[in-house]
Order: sequence, then structure tokens, then C-alpha cells
Amino acid sequence: TLEIETCHASWSQALLGKFPPADSLSKPDLIIGTGSRTHSTILAAGRASGASTIVIMAPPRGLAWCFSLCIIPEHDSRNGSNIVTTKGAMNLIQANEAKKSSCGLILVGGPSQHHEWDSAKLLEQIDALLAASPGTEWTATTSRRTPAETTASLIKENCEQFKLVPCEDTDADWLPVQLSSAACAWVTEDSVSMIYEALSSGAKVGLLPVPRKKQTSRVLKGVDQLKSEKAILPFDPNDCDLANFLARPKLNEAERVAKIVAERLLSV
Repeated sequence: TLEIETCHASWSQALLGKFPPADSLSKPDLIIGTGSRTHSTILAAGRASGASTIVIMAPPRGLAWCFSLCIIPEHDSRNGSNIVTTKGAMNLIQANEAKKSSCGLILVGGPSQHHEWDSAKLLEQIDALLAASPGTEWTATTSRRTPAETTASLIKENCEQFKLVPCEDTDADWLPVQLSSAACAWVTEDSVSMIYEALSSGAKVGLLPVPRKKQTSRVLKGVDQLKSEKAILPFDPNDCDLANFLARPKLNEAERVAKIVAERLLSV
């Protein structure tokens, strides 16, 4: 049984290196946190214990130097000796070499901070995918942002080659299991985290365009870079068979960052 104690340190405690829970705990090697609410606690615990500190996701620019390492998506455009950049956010998806060539996945998002939505256009794209890959059995799922009308339209698409599993009918293990067997995956552009998860699974990944509210942003910059690097295949109704796409080697940012942490902070 793992016992978890909730605690928080103020910024004054961080400045003074005061962290009372440290008195009853063995000295840690690393203190890791993510999100702005953890910053003061990470620093207080690190100063009190002398342990190395790691923050995941970008802290305010004037605060980055306080941490031993900052793990930051490269689209945030940060530089520094203690900055480690990643392609997108790290995830827990593990690549599986035993892919099923006949298994495909379609991941559907919805309107977001950066994107509008066009259900009719999406259905046209999916129809083109089905026609271009008659030997592939496609499984699709939605997200909490997917409009009800889109879900209803996708349900009507159900056939021998296409099956929709709404997100309400899935659990936390569903997507990793599907990605482990899918040889290819198409992801709507708004679903940025799913793009990187699909790449991490070792699948060939295609991008379904969604109307943008702005032509560029920090997040969209990362997606556009994946396209320019030919890590993902932009949708083309005349050429949308991922079987012919020569994808780059799979991502494994979590493992790569873990090795960097071990080399820099845990080496004897």
C-alpha cells in the first residue's frame, strides 16, 4: 500500500527552504512536479532536503533557473542549460512492434481554443479514408469536446469497415490498447495530445484538418513542425492511404527524458 500525504508550501517557505514534512521523510534523490500550483512546494522541498528538483511544463520565465531541470514542450521556445525540450507532452503510451496491418484508428476531437469545427467536412474526410483503404478495418472514437451531432452522424457511418466507439463507452485503458494494435491512425488536428500519443505508439499517423481560429499559435506551431518534418501525413483526398506513408521513427519522449534525468542528476 502506498501512503500519500497532501501538503503545500508557500512561497515564503520556498525562499527560506522550510518544508516541515521533510523532517519525517528520508532524503529523496529527485523532487518532481507539474503545474504552476506545485512550484513553491517543489522549491521548498528541494531546498529543505537538498534534492534535485524537476518541473514538467514551462514555469514563468524568471523562475526557470530555480529548478535543476525544466521539462518543456519545444513549441514553448525556451532555451537554457537546465531546459530539456520535448515534442509535445510526454505520455505513457508504449510502442508495440506487433501491429495489425488491417487495423486502423480514427481519433475525433471537437471545437477547442484554437479550432472551429465542421462535422460535414469531417464525414467527407472519413468517407475518403474508407474508400482509399478497403483492406483496413477502422475503429473511431470521440472526445468530450465532440459535438453531439458529430457523434450521431458517425454512428450512422457504422458498417463492416467502420465502427464508432463513443468516448462515453471507453475507459482509461481503451485508447492505449487500441493504439498498441493499430498500424495507422488518423487524428483531428485539434486533438494535439492524441497526435503525440499516436506517434508514441509506433503507428503511422495522419492529420485530419480542422478549421483554425488563428493560423498560428504555440500549440499549432508544434503541429506544423511535425508536418514539415514529415512525421505525420496531412490529409489529401487523393492520397490518404497511410500504408504508403514512410513515417519517421516512433517517438518515445518519456524514455528519452528519463535517460537525460538519470545522466544529469542521478549519475554517481
